Amino acid sequence: MAGRAIYFWIDMRTLNFLFSFFFTIFFLTSVSFAGNAHKIRVLVEDSPITDFHISQRVNLHLMSSSELTKRLRAKMKSKSTQKRWRSYIEEARPTSKAEVVKLQKRFVKRLQNEARRGLASGLKKKVLEELINERLQISVAKRQNIIISDTVLDGQITRIAQRNNKKDKPAVAKKKFYATLAARGVGSSTFRERIRASLAWQQLVRRKFGRDVSFSDRDVERKLGLNQEQLQNKKIQLRLVQIILAVASQKDQSQVVKQYVEADAIRNRFSGCSNMKSLVAPYKNATYVNLGRKTLDQLPSPINIILGDMKAGQITPPQPTSKGLEMYAVCERKLVAIDDSKRRKALGEMRQKAFGLRAKRYMSDLRQDAHIEYRD
Repeated sequence: MAGRAIYFWIDMRTLNFLFSFFFTIFFLTSVSFAGNAHKIRVLVEDSPITDFHISQRVNLHLMSSSELTKRLRAKMKSKSTQKRWRSYIEEARPTSKAEVVKLQKRFVKRLQNEARRGLASGLKKKVLEELINERLQISVAKRQNIIISDTVLDGQITRIAQRNNKKDKPAVAKKKFYATLAARGVGSSTFRERIRASLAWQQLVRRKFGRDVSFSDRDVERKLGLNQEQLQNKKIQLRLVQIILAVASQKDQSQVVKQYVEADAIRNRFSGCSNMKSLVAPYKNATYVNLGRKTLDQLPSPINIILGDMKAGQITPPQPTSKGLEMYAVCERKLVAIDDSKRRKALGEMRQKAFGLRAKRYMSDLRQDAHIEYRD
């Protein structure tokens, strides 16, 4: 009976445990490549790239790879994996829950290694090209007297660390960040050199192409998808009160005429938004609603066109709607600028794209002129 209970527990708990255990230790494993870690694979302007550099960079990529998570999820859900697990557990024949837990750990570890090796193999070529580019970036930046000091580098890494750990003080966050890198098979020097190359390249590209990358206000407005009419609409902001005169039946012409007469009376008596309650009080079917501040693009057509030409203290002619007759009182009118944060964001995206395109072409030219020696 004890043996049956153990196997029943295995069948019922397998999938849940595998997932929970997977998320506990999944990212605490790393990849290393067989062979001599110091074997040189590429020389870039006499700067070597070794198997060690490649494996370190692969591990760095694996830290932030969602593809690895997807692969392992799919692998764990597959029928073939469940079949492998059952064969594995039947062959081991555990006699206690503690033994089952140990076997589960080994099995999940095996799946992790399989998923990582599969993804790492595909990443090797990508990271090698990345490392070649970084060697060239550092080399060219040095020739232009662009040197990223340790102080600047430490400041940037501290900011990155704090984004991942906002509760701790900067020094503590940085220390924990380095510990996390180490636990996942990435040395601090690997990460530092990547950030150093990135900062140097950014400075170089901005220095070289800064004069070429400029945008007018109209360029930004086009990026935001605004035409001239929309721009004007967005600059006009109105504080409005809507007045509604309900009509019981549109077919009763006498009632309709009566409502128009009352609408004209309200318009003639209107002297500002401060007396709206007393303004509509004499009319049984009249109500009003404070709409607050609206830009013209937030209002339906054709009333937005009518309001665009009106001043504060004026009221629109009555417009027939499904509710009855509607009028809009303009309590306040002013011009407002387009949201500066949207402008800044759009301009930043445009500059980033422009610098990115020029940086890509520049790197292509550098690689053509550089001495890059691939070794087996």
